[in-house]
Amino acid sequence: MAIYFAHIDGDPLNAPIKLRFDRFLNTATINRQAIQVYTGDPKFSPGVTFQVDYDPVERVVEFRVPPGQAFKPQTLYQLVLNVAKDEGDFGIRAFDGAPLTDAELPLHTSFFTGTATVEQPADTIPSCEAITKEVFNGLGGCTGRACHNTGEHSYGGVDLLAAPYALRLDSAAALQQTAIDRVAHETELGDESGGVPAENSARFGIRMPLIDSSSGGPGNSYLMYKLFVSKDNYAACAPFAGSTICPPDPAPAPSGPDVSVHQDLPLPGGSIVPSDAELVRLREWFVRGEPMPRVQFDEDGNPILRSLPLQGLRALSLFIAAGAHCGE
Repeated sequence: MAIYFAHIDGDPLNAPIKLRFDRFLNTATINRQAIQVYTGDPKFSPGVTFQVDYDPVERVVEFRVPPGQAFKPQTLYQLVLNVAKDEGDFGIRAFDGAPLTDAELPLHTSFFTGTATVEQPADTIPSCEAITKEVFNGLGGCTGRACHNTGEHSYGGVDLLAAPYALRLDSAAALQQTAIDRVAHETELGDESGGVPAENSARFGIRMPLIDSSSGGPGNSYLMYKLFVSKDNYAACAPFAGSTICPPDPAPAPSGPDVSVHQDLPLPGGSIVPSDAELVRLREWFVRGEPMPRVQFDEDGNPILRSLPLQGLRALSLFIAAGAHCGE
């Protein structure tokens, strides 16, 4: 696994350190101990206890400076990415255990700070209602006749008894009951798990929650990977009336496989879409069955192709990262 690009804005004293990777990551390895940031003077090192955030949609890790902390002004800092060689070593790994390797960029660099701090923008978190009504229904069509809804089901003209894998995404209550912190059936290992998500599993993906509302967040949510494995889910957002995620007016932010929310980080191959080789790895490692949304059928049995735009992927990722709150 290679780090594709690192960016440190050397002027603001509270600027985040951003790292873009060419692979999906094992969330258990993404922590403050994955990097070393220090100066030549030991009394100033370490000077920052970072908040670490992972955006699995674009495979970007941010080490954010917490409120009330900052780098020292006009100071030369060293940045070292730790490489995990043995089990238990600190260092970011890919989901299949591949460690960091030197590629186009070194794993040791430096940056010089400025003199002032700046206000860091906050993410806009979609509501549970927006996720169920817009992402799963209006945009992705995941709650159609043959899919994840609470009502009657039919698939190719055949009546079904219940939603596939008992997963229902058509309301906040259904999402809470069937997806949030619920083990994905396709990641189970027989009866031994008892439906309880695995903690610190030796293999990434075992008994993974559909939606992980805890510290694992979107990078440890099986539902995200079921969406990632379909390249159709990275298309531009199509605005529609009443949408807060893809509103018709004003126009939504540009969205598509060549548009990044991390504008300071170049895209590998010019696209957010994961490589064919990475999608093969996902399927070989732990992602089973059809991607979501799957092909649906109309009343006459004709196939209807469904996909979720990139704006929907981002909205779902932000919602999960913020705790996936669907209760009172």
